[in-house]
Amino acid sequence: MTRVDRIVDAVQRRTPDRPALVAEDGRTTTYGELEQRIAATAESLARRGLVAGQRALLVGENSVDMIVMLFAAMRVGAWAVPLNARMSIGEVDAITLHCAPRLIYFGAASPEAAAHAARHAAGHVDVEGLAGLAAWRNDGVEPEPEAQHGDPVAAMIYTSGSTGQPKGVMLTHRNLMFVAETSLAQRVLVADDRIHHVLPISHSFGLASALLCGLHAGATLYPVARFSAEGLARAIVEDGITVFQGVPAMYARLIEWAQQTGRGLTPNRLRLCYIGGSVIDAPRKAAAEALLGLRLHHGYGLTETSPAVSRTVGEPPPGDTTAGRPIPGIEVTLRDKGGALVGEGATGEGQTGEGQTGEIWVRGPNVMKGYFRDPAATRAAVDAEGWLHTGDLGQFGPRGDLRIVGRLKELIIRGGFNVYPAEVENAIAAFPDVAQCAVVGRAVDGDEEVVAYIEPQAGRSVDVAALQAALRERLAPYKLPARIVCMERLPASTTGKLLKAQIKALAASGSDA
Repeated sequence: MTRVDRIVDAVQRRTPDRPALVAEDGRTTTYGELEQRIAATAESLARRGLVAGQRALLVGENSVDMIVMLFAAMRVGAWAVPLNARMSIGEVDAITLHCAPRLIYFGAASPEAAAHAARHAAGHVDVEGLAGLAAWRNDGVEPEPEAQHGDPVAAMIYTSGSTGQPKGVMLTHRNLMFVAETSLAQRVLVADDRIHHVLPISHSFGLASALLCGLHAGATLYPVARFSAEGLARAIVEDGITVFQGVPAMYARLIEWAQQTGRGLTPNRLRLCYIGGSVIDAPRKAAAEALLGLRLHHGYGLTETSPAVSRTVGEPPPGDTTAGRPIPGIEVTLRDKGGALVGEGATGEGQTGEGQTGEIWVRGPNVMKGYFRDPAATRAAVDAEGWLHTGDLGQFGPRGDLRIVGRLKELIIRGGFNVYPAEVENAIAAFPDVAQCAVVGRAVDGDEEVVAYIEPQAGRSVDVAALQAALRERLAPYKLPARIVCMERLPASTTGKLLKAQIKALAASGSDA
């Protein structure tokens, strides 16, 4: 199997003049030119002493330089550890301490990266064509022994999931290439595609599903440092992009932009619009489809699965919010609290327990090597038989398609009844002027109550009393929110993913701000 760092080289051998990357200033880098830059940078890093198994921390935002450094670090056998420059000082420093990098690279053209670089006394990289800054650390850290044999780690993505401290997810060359090969086989992305690449490469969705899968297909990517609805609209209407992959919040912002400007986005050249990162609600999905003029595809995955588990690609675009069928070559099952299969029997495609809810377990070449320097957490997540216990709750539909209900730790038990936040969120999202919402549980007198946090569409407000009346028509009494709190913006990550842990903390504190 091709190593991740050889993806660009494999394409340039066939089509060296094909455009690989188009920067925000319009400069184009062909596959041949990109491979030359990767090779030259890798040679420079090797001469400076970066070796297999050491970590290369890459602090920046989507750019050609960051992509070159990512591939160059992997080319010498180091672990590429991309971080979003907009992370706080505390977050960056905690990860730096944990992963003990030999090299920290700070991407150019990012004020936040420059501020982090100043704290680390970073200097020029001394690599032709790279404008960022670098800090070399000589703290005696030896390469990790597991990087020297078997299936070596290619990249490490830090994630906190829904709760807890960030953990370094070790993704191997086999992990990432399996997902890239599966994407190619399912024609998720194709050589003629022009991809608006705004998902950060510091996130597994942006790194694997967009960047690696796009380059492996020989497509042309347009790296974008920061999302803006206006920028996306311009790319759709003026630049002729054919693919957009985003999280639900990005689609929500695009809908807001259209409502505020009164402008449409059709006709366009879009072939594929894809939602990942979290589940989109049906009303927002319908609004986005009407705006874009095509059905949206969905998927499910997590960093620990590199990140793909299921996709709707390969079948007609769904009319609902299913996460699609498990990708070929992996096993997906639903389990109860004791680890027993939900429903009768199981198949490799995960068609088991139709209509019943269970924790999603995944096994296959996409499952991570483990959490860096945390064997206890690794054993808790991946059992002795190789099953990843995702902590997510799902159901299988009649076609074997997976539906995400919520997270096991987010399940609300009200008066002895199970309340799945996604069901309440979907009901709230159907109400006018709701941009996004999050439903969490709050402990009260030996029980839990349902609390809903709502972000209205820009320039709008939500009539809470009318919403409560509408919910009484749609939900059983035990599912109704005891409190509904409106916020100008819900807490979200740099990718736009809602931070349920922070929202739950707000509910626990009784804060309305």
